Amino acid sequence: MTAERKHRARLALFGGMTLAVMILIFWFSAQNGASSRAMSEGFLKMLLGTLAERFLPRLSGKGIDWDIRKYAHMGEYFCLGLSAFLFFSELTRWRGKGRAALLALAWSFLYACSDEVHQLFVPGRAGRLRDVFVDGAGFGAGILLAVLLRWSMEYRQSRKMRT
Repeated sequence: MTAERKHRARLALFGGMTLAVMILIFWFSAQNGASSRAMSEGFLKMLLGTLAERFLPRLSGKGIDWDIRKYAHMGEYFCLGLSAFLFFSELTRWRGKGRAALLALAWSFLYACSDEVHQLFVPGRAGRLRDVFVDGAGFGAGILLAVLLRWSMEYRQSRKMRT
């Protein structure tokens, strides 16, 4: 496989991953308030259950259900930040992690803002600036992890070349 074909394949893969995460976030945001609450109180509480109550830091005094919903937001946007970084890194052909990280940050932030606007039109939901900050913690962590992993890979490759 030629280098150009590999590049196009990775671009399609990472672009598809980013689009899939965005569609998933949109679908979750399109659930009305009652459906969203039922989903998080059922599936997420079962999934995280006592782990969240015992090991994850409390985000507020509003109860574990509220905290689980915010951790779910962070998880969704962690995936978006990670996949967006991979996509923009491939799009710019690894011309520095900084450019890809900034593009991924801007993309994820704009999507988080648009998601909150979207929720203004969903019954029982609300668009809140606070949620953009929660999402930002998620996509920021995803981008940071991707940058650190990329740096680690480059470091290992440079050490191999020296020996």
